[in-house]
Amino acid sequence: MSESSQTQKICQYITGTRTRDIPDHVMDEARKCLVDWTGVCIGAFDAPEAHIVYHTMNAWQSHGQARYLWGGRTSAAVAALVNGTLSHCLDYDDTHIPSVIHISGPLWAAVLAIGSAHHVREELLLKAFITGFEIAARLGDKGVGIRLNQSGWHATPALAKVAVAAAAAVLLDLNERQVEHALGIAATQASGLTVSFGTMAKPFHLGKTAMDGILAAELAQAGFEGATGSVDTDSNLIRTLCQDREIRLDLSDFSDAWEICRNSFKPYAACQLTHAAIDAAKLLQPLLESRPIARMQATVNPLAIQIAGLSNASIPTEGKFSLGFCIALGLTGHSVTTQDFTSEKLHRPELQDLANKVELQGDASVSRTSANLRIEFKDGQVITQEVAHAFGSIGNPLGWPELEQKFMALVQPTLDEKAKELLEVLRDFQNVGSMDRMFELTTHLPNSRATANP
Repeated sequence: MSESSQTQKICQYITGTRTRDIPDHVMDEARKCLVDWTGVCIGAFDAPEAHIVYHTMNAWQSHGQARYLWGGRTSAAVAALVNGTLSHCLDYDDTHIPSVIHISGPLWAAVLAIGSAHHVREELLLKAFITGFEIAARLGDKGVGIRLNQSGWHATPALAKVAVAAAAAVLLDLNERQVEHALGIAATQASGLTVSFGTMAKPFHLGKTAMDGILAAELAQAGFEGATGSVDTDSNLIRTLCQDREIRLDLSDFSDAWEICRNSFKPYAACQLTHAAIDAAKLLQPLLESRPIARMQATVNPLAIQIAGLSNASIPTEGKFSLGFCIALGLTGHSVTTQDFTSEKLHRPELQDLANKVELQGDASVSRTSANLRIEFKDGQVITQEVAHAFGSIGNPLGWPELEQKFMALVQPTLDEKAKELLEVLRDFQNVGSMDRMFELTTHLPNSRATANP
């Protein structure tokens, strides 16, 4: 590596994690991510795609001390695959909006898998998570993540494998040379297509991201070599995916800001690009007064139409990527959480009728967290609602109170009285023993259909 190599600077950032001083408010953001991650995982314990992945992986009989959230132990890579898939089944997990990457999903799955396999202290788990988060956010920032999604690549599995490998390298205490190879091994596994959105394959993207990042670090630790300079050569990861040699990526400066402080937590269990339109619908709902609607127009960012413009959604996962259906839920007083994405609601005539009346208008001047909803009634009257910052976005964030409310709604139906204790454990996750207690509280749950190995 040359002295000016970006890769060298990134490797030094990774290997410096153990001695880095991280402000308390940044550590607190990492704990928020963990609370949200755990909540959406437990809320998805009955998701069929999670059970398919779990039972398929369990049949491998992989040995190790890494822990499934359901209970039982396996290898770190397998645990990360299962728990990472679980984290995205509801499409309710957090999003770093500037990069459009679901960073916490694969990253916490990998960090906890290695942490439980190697008995890593909680403070280092938090620091490794933050290091991975900062790298993922910078990889997808400055329009790169958006560009990937527009090109048909899912930005999360395309970019976050490098970040997972970085966090895994911290926890496995790799040296600088091993870290460089881990990044190269992770980069060459870039994958994930947006055509999979609305299918079981989308949450699988996040599980595979967690697995592949761990595999990259473990291989590098064992002496396996990958391409060096994977983020700063003429044929680097970003240029290859975008097929654009004009792209100039600079990840070398990690001192300008903490990207984890620009993370976004979802109040609605749908694609984040639908959230501003949902907010607009909820604000207009009291004004409807049962008057018949002639037509509606939702003006949104063009990416929202590309990713979440699905019409005639036929299964619940598709409903999460249907602006029309999400607007219909908002207009009818629904909370737009997990209970609203069911086959029964998807086929309700009144919701279908409203969804079919929504016309989508793309406007590049509208941000990805903004929307304008116009409703024209049959009597000719028109009402409109503009939302500049969707609830949960950087400009209108969820704080601890809202995050705790979301957590309890997701976890209490399964954990009952243990939900509150789990929340307290996660909020104080820097305390030694927190990880073990976390897994104890989520093991052998009565409402889970999964049966883990003892």
